[in-house]
Amino acid sequence: MDIYYRKRAEEYEEIYYRDDPIRNEEQRIIVEAIKKAFNGMDVLEIACGTGYWTQFLSETAKSIVATDYVEEVMQIAKRKKYKCPVQFQKEDAYNLSFGNHSFDGILANLWFSHVPKVKIDTFLEGIQRVLKPGGIVFMADNNYVEGSGGELVRKEGEEDTYKRRFLKDGSEYMVLKNYYTLNELFDIFSRYDKGLKKKNIFYGKFFCYVIYRMKDS
Repeated sequence: MDIYYRKRAEEYEEIYYRDDPIRNEEQRIIVEAIKKAFNGMDVLEIACGTGYWTQFLSETAKSIVATDYVEEVMQIAKRKKYKCPVQFQKEDAYNLSFGNHSFDGILANLWFSHVPKVKIDTFLEGIQRVLKPGGIVFMADNNYVEGSGGELVRKEGEEDTYKRRFLKDGSEYMVLKNYYTLNELFDIFSRYDKGLKKKNIFYGKFFCYVIYRMKDS
């Protein structure tokens, strides 16, 4: 998957500029929710990619450490302008290098769907460690829409699903992409916030997001 995103870096943000009013409105809803959630906070962004969401986050955050594993996408992100201090750093999302309780909030957009199901708890426990007690987590991702984003592929004996993707140069990739229902999202994230309500989960046609507070460590 790393090779796919390295090669896709320059064409990645095209996904945010599609001529669909429902999709565009849902993206606007996500942006406004991010700005409200992280106002005045020191935020860790997981899988920042080309910095699309980082730009909006910077409008209200106090500071951002924006991380990704793919250098090519971060190079694009570094060329953008931000409204708060932003530090870019290469990180493995499953083995974060930061100290305990380092951040007020964590943003991870369009990343959770790429986490293998066997690694969900490893990932969520890892971000819990670096988040201050009571800190906020915000994750937005895609919902499954038939015919959108490539063919959905299931492999025998695997619980994960994949999308068949093509780049403009004609190269083909099989990218891990898991989709979740509202109830499945609630079941996963309520393990980390016992007070989570379904109203904390936005579930639209194209996008969803969950916002919750980590339980105290």
